[in-house]
Amino acid sequence: MQDWNYLHTNCFEVTIELGCVKYPKAEELPKYWAQNRRSLLQFMKQVHQGVWGFVLDAVDKRGILNATISVADINHPVTTYK
Repeated sequence: MQDWNYLHTNCFEVTIELGCVKYPKAEELPKYWAQNRRSLLQFMKQVHQGVWGFVLDAVDKRGILNATISVADINHPVTTYK
């Protein structure tokens, strides 16, 4: 589902797996947090990296539907919503 969403809807999803146990016991969760807190917070800061903004019509300043945005050397054009 993550690959399909990224390729077809420009939605970027991530699954973070911190261990081999799919459903750890509740009492083990503080250990996982302590071991991964700094890394997880740093990962969340990455949302501010990259290209972002609005594609607006120069005359009326409204959003442009289906404008294509491409970045050199990245083979994944993105289209805008209005």
